[in-house]
Amino acid sequence: MADDVTNAIDFSDIKQSVEESLGRTPEGWSGLVTKLFTEVKEYCDLKGATYPFVLQIKEKLGELRIYHRCDDRHIQSLIAATIARANHSCERCGNSSETQLLDGWYTTLCCWCAHDVASKRHPERHRLFGVRKMPVRGRLTCSVCGYFGQLDRTDERGRCPACVQKGW
Repeated sequence: MADDVTNAIDFSDIKQSVEESLGRTPEGWSGLVTKLFTEVKEYCDLKGATYPFVLQIKEKLGELRIYHRCDDRHIQSLIAATIARANHSCERCGNSSETQLLDGWYTTLCCWCAHDVASKRHPERHRLFGVRKMPVRGRLTCSVCGYFGQLDRTDERGRCPACVQKGW
């Protein structure tokens, strides 16, 4: 049964392999993961080591997951560092972000991309993120849409940059 599993990364076409798993987001997570496996390939070629076996690359509960079989500690540290970086950057554009609850799904999107996704789903409402009945997550929560993690410091009403731009 283990023989039926194929490597999720084709090291002769890393970019295409990553985009099949994560979609085409060259500035976001797929760009980070493509860069990661390009570095891994260069490292393995330099050391004469075999490429790691990557079982799966995906987003789960708003976090990047890379399941692999590799005993090389350097490669493991490269993968761990990329995952840590991705989990604090937007899946789509790479901007700084925090995991958000959007319509029951956890996503890691910056305020701009999160507003884009939420506005397409609910064009008529302003409260886009979180649940109203839950307590406010802190001083970094937008007073209008509920986005957590990024506020416009010049705005005295405590709004995220996307709400300020929209005039909400």
